[in-house]
Amino acid sequence: MKADFVAIWEQAQPYLTSRHNLKHTLYCYYFAEQLLAEHPTANEAVVLTGILLHDVGWSTVPEDKQLLSFGPHMQYPDLRRQHEIEGVRIATEIMHKVGTHQTVIDAVNAIIDGHDTRAASHSLDDSLVRDADKLWRYTDFGFETLREWFRYSDQQQMALLQKWINTRFFTDIGRSMARGLYGYLVLKQLED
Repeated sequence: MKADFVAIWEQAQPYLTSRHNLKHTLYCYYFAEQLLAEHPTANEAVVLTGILLHDVGWSTVPEDKQLLSFGPHMQYPDLRRQHEIEGVRIATEIMHKVGTHQTVIDAVNAIIDGHDTRAASHSLDDSLVRDADKLWRYTDFGFETLREWFRYSDQQQMALLQKWINTRFFTDIGRSMARGLYGYLVLKQLED
C-alpha cells in the first residue's frame, strides 16, 4: 500500500470487520491502483481514499441483516442505503483525523454516498472506485465469498459474472480486467 494511504487504512480497519470487508477492501485497493495506472487524469488521492473507506458504513448495520441488505435475497434495501449514509459520516471522521484536504473529503463523500445504490457514475474517480469495488467478484476470493453468501451454483455464478462484464462496469479497462479474470475462472473450472 502506498505510504500516503496507510494512516487511512489503519483508521478504517475497525469498521471493516464484517462481511469479509477487510480482505475485500484490500483486493479493491489493488484493483484501484491498476485502474489508476490506465487513467492518469484521475485523482489518486480521491480514488484510493474512496476505495479504502467505501464500505466502512456496513459497521452500522446489524450483522444478521447485512446479507439481506443487498444481493438476490435483499429484504432491507434501506440498510444498504444506510451503509452509504453512515459511511459518509465515518469516512469524514477518519479523513479529518488523518488531515485529508477538504476537497478530497468532499469528492470521496460524493462517491461513497450512492456507490451501491446510484445507477450512474458522476465522475472518472467515481467510475474507478466503483469498478474496483466490482472486480473482486472475479477473483477466487470473490467467487467463494459470493457462493457462501448466496448459495449460487458455479454455473449460476459464472453466468452472472459474464453478464455483469457488460452491465456493471463504467470503464473500458474495468471491463477488460473483468474479462481477463473471468477467463481465468473459466480455465480454473475446466481444470477442476
